[in-house]
Amino acid sequence: MSDGAVPNIEQLVEKNVDGGGSLDLENRELGDEGVAQLSGLEKISQITTLILGDNEISDKGVAALCESPYVSQIRVLNLKSNKITAEGARLIAQSKNWSNLDQLVLKFNEIGEEGAKHLAKSVTLTNITTLDLFRNHIGAEGARAIKTSPQFKKLSRVRLD
Repeated sequence: MSDGAVPNIEQLVEKNVDGGGSLDLENRELGDEGVAQLSGLEKISQITTLILGDNEISDKGVAALCESPYVSQIRVLNLKSNKITAEGARLIAQSKNWSNLDQLVLKFNEIGEEGAKHLAKSVTLTNITTLDLFRNHIGAEGARAIKTSPQFKKLSRVRLD
């Protein structure tokens, strides 16, 4: 948050989770500390859609999410408009917790060509049907890696640079 304080994550979860398993915490100024706290809440084990766009999340926050024992049931992960780099993409690609992921939205981040290649090589993200990497400067090689990835056999909706 602008004053350096992190919002009460448990209250935010309680107020923003819907009956269908969706948790929308977009633009809540969570930052890495807030995401780390969120990642430790058992309550998120009931979430299937997690929306964390516009929260100043860096690779450090992504690492906390990837290491959480409570995220393996998530099918939709939206991390748009954060500060995620190739390292964050690598963490997502290598985490075993995302095997049920159906949609991954990383638009308006900074993963670049290297990050796209990490995602393309992932043996965990094989159930992805929707991948949004718009405005990540992945370049021709990154786009080629995504489009030709043998891991993305189920991919039907792709948005690149």
